[in-house]
Amino acid sequence: MKAAGTLFISIVLLTVVPNHGDAQTPVERASFHFQNLPLRAALDSLMKWYPESIVYLDSDVEGITISQSCLHCNFDQALGLLLSGTSLTWLKLGNQVIVKQQELHHAEPSSTISGTVTDARTGEWITGASVFLQDSLDRINNTIRRWCPTNDFGFFSLPSVRAGSYVLAIRSLGYDNVAHIVKVVADEDLQIDIGLSSRDIVMEEVTVEGRRTAMTSVDGVSRGVYHRSVPTDRNQYLLDGGKIYNPTHFGGVLSTFSPEVLNDVQVIGGGLPPSYGGRVGGFVDLSLRDGSRQELSGSAGIGTLGSTLSLGGPVDGSTTFLLSGRRGYPDASMEFLHTGESPSRQRFSELVGKMTHRLSGSSQISLSGYLGEDTYENSVVADKQQLDNDFSWHNRMLDLRWFGIASPSLFLHASVVYSEYGFELGHSLSTNLPQSSAPVLSSEYGIDDIAIRLHAEDYYDEDHTLRAGAEVVHHRMNGTISAFSSQIAPFALQNFSSWETTVYLQDQWRLLPRLTAEFGGRATSFLGDGGTFSGVDPRFSLRASPDEESLLYCSLSGINEFIHPYRNSGIFLLYPTVFWYPSTDKIRPSTSIALSLGGQRDFDNQRYSVSVESYYRITNNLHDFGLDTIPPVALDLNTSILYGTGKTYGILLMFQKRLGDLTVSISYNLSWSLEQFPEVNAGKEFASPFDRRHEVQFTARYSVGQEWTVGALCVVASGQSSQIPVRVIASKVSTPTLGDRFALTNNASLGDFLDVNGGRLPGFQRLEFSAVRAFDLWNLPCQFTFRLLNGYGLLDPFVWNLRNSSDIRTVWSVSLKNPSLAPIYPAVGLSVRF
Repeated sequence: MKAAGTLFISIVLLTVVPNHGDAQTPVERASFHFQNLPLRAALDSLMKWYPESIVYLDSDVEGITISQSCLHCNFDQALGLLLSGTSLTWLKLGNQVIVKQQELHHAEPSSTISGTVTDARTGEWITGASVFLQDSLDRINNTIRRWCPTNDFGFFSLPSVRAGSYVLAIRSLGYDNVAHIVKVVADEDLQIDIGLSSRDIVMEEVTVEGRRTAMTSVDGVSRGVYHRSVPTDRNQYLLDGGKIYNPTHFGGVLSTFSPEVLNDVQVIGGGLPPSYGGRVGGFVDLSLRDGSRQELSGSAGIGTLGSTLSLGGPVDGSTTFLLSGRRGYPDASMEFLHTGESPSRQRFSELVGKMTHRLSGSSQISLSGYLGEDTYENSVVADKQQLDNDFSWHNRMLDLRWFGIASPSLFLHASVVYSEYGFELGHSLSTNLPQSSAPVLSSEYGIDDIAIRLHAEDYYDEDHTLRAGAEVVHHRMNGTISAFSSQIAPFALQNFSSWETTVYLQDQWRLLPRLTAEFGGRATSFLGDGGTFSGVDPRFSLRASPDEESLLYCSLSGINEFIHPYRNSGIFLLYPTVFWYPSTDKIRPSTSIALSLGGQRDFDNQRYSVSVESYYRITNNLHDFGLDTIPPVALDLNTSILYGTGKTYGILLMFQKRLGDLTVSISYNLSWSLEQFPEVNAGKEFASPFDRRHEVQFTARYSVGQEWTVGALCVVASGQSSQIPVRVIASKVSTPTLGDRFALTNNASLGDFLDVNGGRLPGFQRLEFSAVRAFDLWNLPCQFTFRLLNGYGLLDPFVWNLRNSSDIRTVWSVSLKNPSLAPIYPAVGLSVRF
């Protein structure tokens, strides 16, 4: 051994084996100590000791010396030690071990482009704006390198952008397109905040019917939002992230929320993100605008249907406020017009406020509040009896929110929300019934929540955007519902308390430049006084854009519902005073799976749009309640509950002209809504009370110069169909006098069957024409509005009836009047901005 080559070599074989001449028998383990030995010689030594064949290039090992020691090493450990600290690696192919140079991956320097998109005039965040990173302004010979939408706070992030010059294009419906040339420098993040100028788009009102683009305040039974044959109380309303349990106003002629305070309205029926859940139905997510950062401004209006006052502006350089109040009195004009009817007394008041403060850096804190109060009063006189009804319901919400941009690719949001809903139902009945059988003539209910939410969005790389969050909600309920109000059975909740904990995760994955998948889930645990439940909601959606004007999509959404709305009979079927009850050991949670498939095609730079969407929803453990007419078998609603299956499916077609002097929206919805209960209708399917087979909506607005705007709104929905059986309960009837509230089916005897909810609700029609004149008065922009409306939402659509009955549930009944497009009634209003 040459001293120049090796100073010291010591080899000890652990396995004692006999020598056969100069050959050595391979072993599984060996020990060695190499000091400044050429790597080539060390590899050759390993091949003598271990049963392995090593292949390498002379050029790869030339000039490399190693110094390593090993005790009781197997082959993998020995070879790993020899190659550590070098640029070599190894892999095994068949019976050979190949030593080769490692493939060096030098990360190409890149940067992140991030920022916000706002309204250039008001400074409001623009939600859902499309941000494109493209090679040039040429729409034909152009490559879109990256795309992302802005989130609820107008934030966007495009990570992993290589150095170079690009065009950053921003597009949002209702705003002029904007394009900026940006230069990206390696390893230097770029932040750019962009303001968009608005352009006219149709937006009649802010209560949404069916989809985001058809904005009216119609609903056939005095409810706020009617979505795909799902009753309104199965929808969830969010205002600035805070839950509003029941914001609808009686009648529906006035919008659910004042347009003066809203920044964005989103109606989500299918393809729910995991951040939404807990309600079998649609979601209506509304955001409040901030006060102007430039100057104090406001508006005021007065009319025959209601009055409004809004004020907003800066407090200092970093703080703004917004305050808006509204008072509705649609019954006043009916009394003035002497329509010949005795209208019910309908009033509501609303107060909305928001204060926003921009903190240092890219973060903001805001405090939002909502207060709504509604009242309804009427009197009914019949058969020597008088029934005076006095209903009131209210909503309150307070929301403290913070959001911040932790890095160019990480967005954070946190909030603490308090919300409350409650009602009082008073019935004063003068009757000849003995005092011992006099009904309990009052009901009351209240629910309040305290919620803590955390949300994060990580724009991980150019293909993945991760969204995750957690929510903890404490529910508290109190209520006493009388059988007189429900017409089924009494119900009571005393200081019921529950905790609802949710975590969710979603990955938005760009599979191809024009194909994006969103998949994730939502896990919820419900812990209450009456039991503990849990559920997992899967969420998936796929979006494909063959070109910039087309969109194809499909989605799947699973939902677990642990708090349920009661809407099955009595006052609660027809009036917006619904109450919620929790899942317990005796009340099962409901589950739902919703599927949707659709597409949209835009024309002429988003001026025209055509869309089609099909949908299917199935709900298991759907709740209904059976009326047993032999008291006291049904002690309360818990003992009257029925479990079944609900199906809703259909297709929605829509055409829109969204920009220009003339804006038009036409939609047609063909749908089926069916229910099935083992105890009802001999176990056969029947039409839900909220089933509507056909529904057509039409809105149009035309601007005549700069001063006049005329518009029209028409909604026509089909009524009850005689081909579908109504819901009946097998029961022995104790009294032969039930009245028209409980209609019998064909070939059914009075003693065998009872129609619980009177079958399907009839259809409805709404018709409205409007003319708006803009003018200046004392240098202030003013607006005079003249409207012609049919009786929907103005006149009480219900007919009350009284009868003598020993059963308190059948003393009264209510039926809907036959809807009609005529006659029409005038309404006027005057508003001013300052």
